[in-house]
Amino acid sequence: MPIKHSIQSLIVPIIIGIMLIGLVFSKWLLSASQILLVLVVLSDKTYRKKLLEAFKSPLVIALISIYLFLVAGLMWTEDYRYAFKDLQIKLPMLSLVVIFYAIGPLKRNTSIYLLFFFVFCVFASSLISTINYYTSQSFPKAVIVGQSHIRFSLLVCLSILIIIHYFNFFKSKAAKIFLVFIAVFLIYFLLILNSFTGYIVLASIVIFLPFLYWKKFKNRLQKILAITIPAITLSILIYGFLDVKNRCFPNNPMPDFSKNDIATANGNLYKFDSIEIKENGNLVYEYISEIELVNSWNKISSKKICIDSVHNNEFNIILRYLTSKNLRKDSVGISKLTESDIKYIEQGCPNFYLPTFDPYRKKIYVLLWEINFYKTTGNPNGLSFIQRCVYWKTALSIIKKHPIFGVGTGDIANSFKQEYENNNTKLEEIFQLRSHNQYMSIAIQVGIIGLLIFLFSIFSPFIFNKIPDKILYIGFIFIFLLSMLNEDTLETQVGVTFYALFNSFLLFILPNKKDSENETK
Repeated sequence: MPIKHSIQSLIVPIIIGIMLIGLVFSKWLLSASQILLVLVVLSDKTYRKKLLEAFKSPLVIALISIYLFLVAGLMWTEDYRYAFKDLQIKLPMLSLVVIFYAIGPLKRNTSIYLLFFFVFCVFASSLISTINYYTSQSFPKAVIVGQSHIRFSLLVCLSILIIIHYFNFFKSKAAKIFLVFIAVFLIYFLLILNSFTGYIVLASIVIFLPFLYWKKFKNRLQKILAITIPAITLSILIYGFLDVKNRCFPNNPMPDFSKNDIATANGNLYKFDSIEIKENGNLVYEYISEIELVNSWNKISSKKICIDSVHNNEFNIILRYLTSKNLRKDSVGISKLTESDIKYIEQGCPNFYLPTFDPYRKKIYVLLWEINFYKTTGNPNGLSFIQRCVYWKTALSIIKKHPIFGVGTGDIANSFKQEYENNNTKLEEIFQLRSHNQYMSIAIQVGIIGLLIFLFSIFSPFIFNKIPDKILYIGFIFIFLLSMLNEDTLETQVGVTFYALFNSFLLFILPNKKDSENETK
């Protein structure tokens, strides 16, 4: 091996390591490391030769086919500014594939150490974010270093998968204990991260992963655990859903309003509203004495409210919390609140069950409450799940109008804007976003043909049977596919690089087990 190429081979893992740091911590570092890697490859004769060979590889062509088709989509687009921006964001789907192909497999130890280096970066960021969370009391997505909490949840799930897959790579007991600690901590951090996408991905991994490793289980106990753990996980998920539904959203019959008391114990008239918003089966907007509620609340709380602000969020939180305890919204109801109740209300908690719920059940509560609120009011604004349903419905409407080749690479934003106007959407302008589903986004841009090409590019490694470590790769693709159901994963730099980097790494940098049998650990 030429001396220059040998030096370049030493530099490459370092640059990939920097890229992994950038993926976790810094978009600038992520971009700079990719440029640096391109320069290293172009400066080496051996790499340059393989770079040209990349475009003769059926697998490489299949992987980059969707990017090439998006480039072709320029021919029938009108908004070139948006199109070129989109192609720039998605460029790693082309560049990292051919660059990693040119670099070729590293030594097995080196490639696995790089994967664990990524795990350590995710762990470090999670640790920093956890400290920030408990010291600043900010919502986790505001304290994560360098990126979105939804994107980061995918990195956490992949890290857990890597730990499980390569758990026996390190032989020392201390190393294995440390890996268990990291995995447990990452699961804990995922819970406080409050990402429903992360919950679903992690639960899916726990449920389906044991079946991928089934052939590796040597004894009956391992196989029993492989069946029991997914079954318990699924049971917990179902129980959590039913528990929230039964306690917070029971099908109570409507009360007989003719028998309602009309005045409080102090003689003030109650207000009643026909809106059927409920907490724990009780109507929120009944038995309300605004003057008593405001005066009584201001006597016990440091967070004062005034009679002129009775329709704001803080006032509604008090109404909902009292309703959840089946208390009337008057001085008597306020007097029955405990110190803990007051603290929870001041923190914005609308239901007395919520402090006792784990993060998963809290998410289920929010989901069911949004559905109930929308059914009652018909207002989708500010309701995350309902808004996504509107986005998906709007996306399908656009696809039906341009089914074959789509609207073009750059016209997706304008198409959504026009469709919202055509449908007289109830969404306020601030909430009029795109599909939040990557499959639909691709179909809108380049049609059903483009979507089929996209799916072909994802599954092409299985078609060509060119996967060094099939179980790990299946786990990664599974995470990626799930993430695209309710997110536009490939519309951000971190999301695109997450896919392009690990997809290319697991296909071209990680060596075949057979090719690395003679390496010593």
